[in-house]
Order: sequence, then C-alpha cells, then structure tokens
Amino acid sequence: MATKPAATQQLYESDFALWLEEQARALKERHSAALDWDNLAEEIEGLVRSDRRALKSFLRNALLYMLELAYWEAEREHNQRQWHLHLIDARDGITSIIEDSPSLKIYLAEILDVTYKRAHREAETLIGRQLPEKCEWTLTQVRDDDFYPDPAIPPPKAKRM
Repeated sequence: MATKPAATQQLYESDFALWLEEQARALKERHSAALDWDNLAEEIEGLVRSDRRALKSFLRNALLYMLELAYWEAEREHNQRQWHLHLIDARDGITSIIEDSPSLKIYLAEILDVTYKRAHREAETLIGRQLPEKCEWTLTQVRDDDFYPDPAIPPPKAKRM
C-alpha cells in the first residue's frame, strides 16, 4: 500500500505513533516509495540529540551530587544518603546510554568541562561558597560506582537476606 506524500505528512503531523508504525513497516518491507524520507531523517537525528541531551543531564547531575558530597559540610549529615542515591541514579543513566550507544562515550569526554561548569554554578549557589573552577575528578571516577569524593564516605552496602 503506497502512501501519498501529502497523506504521509498529514499523518506525521496528526498521529505520530501511527506514522512511526507505517514507517517501520515500510522499512521492514523495503518499500522505499512509502518512506517519508525527510521526516524520517529528522526523527533519526532527533534520537541522537535526545541521547546526547540525556547524557549531558545525567553527567551534570552526577557532578552536582559529587560537589555536594565533597563540599556541602553543613548539609552532609542530613542529606548524604540521598545524594548517594541521586549519584547512583545519574551514574546508572550514563551507563545505560553508553551501553546502548558506545560511540557516545567520546561525547561524554568532550562535554565534561562545560558540563562541570554548569554543575559548578548550581552547586556554588546551593552551598553558598566558592568551589574549584576546574573539575577535580576524572571521567572514570565520575562513572565509578565505588568512587565517592572526599570527605564523603560511601554508605554501607545493604545486606541481602
């Protein structure tokens, strides 16, 4: 069943899920005449941008919680466990994206400095004091589930019953 370009564009604008299903079917059937080439290319590019945005967000969050753990002495006792949980969540998000798209590991290294600046600005506002201008942790440390910045102490591992 060939879809007319105008009808395909209308479907793209009115029912995105159905448009996706039709595009997937056309791809599987190798029916190139039914493909909405321009919108399909745009959506694929959007997927890459989406993964990059998510990666940047997870990295910023990880850095923010690491800064809080390292420097927010007044709130450490009350919030340390929560910061650890948030850091674990951010690291898991980074890991999930990198597992699905290993080529984005290079992007992660490229954005470390600029992402640190954003986390740094937010952490200074929260903590109310100057923090190191340059990220003092390596990307390996940021991603390491067993690394917590000094003076933070990792929470005890939960015992399995």
